[in-house]
Amino acid sequence: MNPSKTLTSILAATVLIAGLAACQKKEEVAIDKGPAETAGQKIDQAAATAAQKVDEATTKMGQEADQAKAEASQGAANMQDATGKKLEETGQKMQDAAKDK
Repeated sequence: MNPSKTLTSILAATVLIAGLAACQKKEEVAIDKGPAETAGQKIDQAAATAAQKVDEATTKMGQEADQAKAEASQGAANMQDATGKKLEETGQKMQDAAKDK
């Protein structure tokens, strides 16, 4: 290999390594974090926790709504059955009254 190609290869490798090092996350590079970065991380954590709590609350509300719907449906069915029985009783009484005349 001639010296100019070797030098070019070394320079290219150095540029690639420097480029990859620059792409690292700040968290990996910085040992001491500044107050703004620390505050930003705390805000991010708080936002993630809040989002999780909202998801949990939404799920719970959905489950409670489904339960309330099921209870309301059952209540309506019970009322319908009771009404049907009362109508049958009333009809029977009307028939009995008509026979007595």
